[in-house]
Amino acid sequence: MDNKPDIKHVIEQEGIELKRGKALCPFHSEKTPSFMVNRDRQTFHCWGCGESGDVISFIMKLKGITFKDALIYLGIKSGQPVRVDPTIAREKKIQKDYEEAINNLYEKLCQQSRELHKVKIQVKENPGALTEQGAAYFAGLMGALAEIEFKIDLLFKGNFEDKIILLRGERNAFGREIKQTAVA
Repeated sequence: MDNKPDIKHVIEQEGIELKRGKALCPFHSEKTPSFMVNRDRQTFHCWGCGESGDVISFIMKLKGITFKDALIYLGIKSGQPVRVDPTIAREKKIQKDYEEAINNLYEKLCQQSRELHKVKIQVKENPGALTEQGAAYFAGLMGALAEIEFKIDLLFKGNFEDKIILLRGERNAFGREIKQTAVA
């Protein structure tokens, strides 16, 4: 069924406080959160008790009701779309656009990195072929390669703000281009 309500929204409406997609499991007692919600897949899984499923199975288990009753509880009618909360729909679109932009930037940076690595290998195989001017140009390319690899690392390890800065033209809050900093 494509017309299910958002799992995060339903879980929070049931009084379960999610922090970064994690919560204390409602199906067993625990002190450390082991209940995980994946909004992309619209599923939940508890690493403590092993319960998992979608929004319908969550309500079935939580309320102790049948599949049909869970559909009614969630307002799902077969063949009829559920009214979608515009805020949730907008959040999903923003998230999808953000992820698409990150993926496109990642692919672009990886392509640039591959091309520069090819040049690096060619120079390594025949270093005597470089003129003085070519050596200066090559040094500039290797600096660009270091910047590209830094940005790729930032996409993987950076926080949300770092990634947004990269997407908005690769400048920081002071209007300066993001540069690799020396790591001791």
